[in-house]
Amino acid sequence: MIWFRLLSRLPFPVLYGVADLLYLLGYYVAGYRRKVIAANIAKAFPEKSPAWQQETIRLFYRNLADIIVETLKLLTIPEKELRKRVQIRNPEVLLHHLNRGQSIIVMTAHQGNWEWLLQGCALYLDYDVDAVYRPLQNQFFNQLMLDIRSRFGPFPVPMQQLPRELISRRPVVRIIAMVADQAPAPEMAHWLTFLNQDTPFFMGAAKIAMRTGYPVLFTWMRRVRRGYYEVEMAPVAVPPYPSDAVEKITGHYAATVESIIRQRPAEWLWSHKRWKHRR
Repeated sequence: MIWFRLLSRLPFPVLYGVADLLYLLGYYVAGYRRKVIAANIAKAFPEKSPAWQQETIRLFYRNLADIIVETLKLLTIPEKELRKRVQIRNPEVLLHHLNRGQSIIVMTAHQGNWEWLLQGCALYLDYDVDAVYRPLQNQFFNQLMLDIRSRFGPFPVPMQQLPRELISRRPVVRIIAMVADQAPAPEMAHWLTFLNQDTPFFMGAAKIAMRTGYPVLFTWMRRVRRGYYEVEMAPVAVPPYPSDAVEKITGHYAATVESIIRQRPAEWLWSHKRWKHRR
C-alpha cells in the first residue's frame, strides 16, 4: 500500500506522464481486453465507420489511463485541489430534497471518472453519502479501493449489505449512490434495448425507491480538459410512485446513460463484458 501512496504523491504532470505510458502500453503493446472493447463498440455503433470505431477505441485507452492515475491520486490529493478540479453545475437539484430532510437515491454510470465523481460530491455536499459497491475478489485491491472511496467521507456499503444498512441508517439524511450499469444475473434483471443490444439492468435502485419513498436522481460528469470535470444532476422520479415505477425508473436510467454515451463515447467503460448474458 505504501508504494501506491508514494506514487500518488507525484504531481499531476508526472502522473499524466505515467498515464501516457500506460496508454501506449495498453493500446499498442498489451492490447488490454482489445477484443472485448472492439466488439462492444462495433455492436453499439454499427452505423459508424471502421475508422471512427478505431479512433474511439484509441481514445478509450487514453481515457482509461487517465482514470487509473487520477483514481490513485485520490489517496493523497488535498481537498482544495479536488474541489478545484470537480465542479458541480447544479447542486440545487439534490439540495432541494436533502435540505427538506429527504434522503435520495443517486444513480450514475461508469462514465467520466466515477471515483472523482463520488469524492467531489461528498466534498461539496454537507450530507452523508452511502456508496454502494461490489467487493473485489482480491483483498489487497479491495482494501485499496475502500481507502480511496472513503477518503473524503463517503460510507462504502457492500451491495449484499445494503438492505441491512437501509434499515439501520434510515434516520440519517443521506445520498445513496449507485453505479447501476454493471451486468446483473439475467434472471434478476430488467431487460431493455441499450446501445442496440438486448441488455440486462439492475432493478435495485428502483426497488429501493419504491420501498423507501426516496426520490431518484441521475448524475454524470464530463471532462472539461485533462484533470478537470463538470458534474450535472437531473431528476429521474419522485414519489408517490405508480405500480410500474420499477420498470419506468430503470428504463429512464438506461435511456439517459445511452444518450450520454452517444455524446461522449470514449468516456464510457467499454472494457467490461456488459453483454456477457443472454435473456
